[in-house]
Amino acid sequence: MKKDYYKENPEKFKTRSKLWIKNNYSKAQIMWRKAGKKYSDKQRLIAINKYGGKCKCCNEKEIKFLSFDHIKGNGNKHRKIIGQKIVRWLKRNNYPKGFQILCHNCNLAKGFYGKCPHKL
Repeated sequence: MKKDYYKENPEKFKTRSKLWIKNNYSKAQIMWRKAGKKYSDKQRLIAINKYGGKCKCCNEKEIKFLSFDHIKGNGNKHRKIIGQKIVRWLKRNNYPKGFQILCHNCNLAKGFYGKCPHKL
């Protein structure tokens, strides 16, 4: 029903929306943050699934524990070059090779010790 109203009265709808935002700016900010978080979480899940959906080392599947790993290292250098979030970069570059999914424990161990303890 709202879609029909919007199609028939787009200028009226825009004017009302702008007025509501002006009068409820703090509520609008909260709504925008929630929508942005929901979109980011969805994009992260898509990227994780493109690279296998679980830790390549220990098979951890809990999304909150998973991270993106540069297989050949140099992740810090790469992040400085791209200047944006890794998920956004991966999507824009059509999920290139050279990345894998590791849980945070395996990823940190790889960074600190060169290999994850699971591989020893």
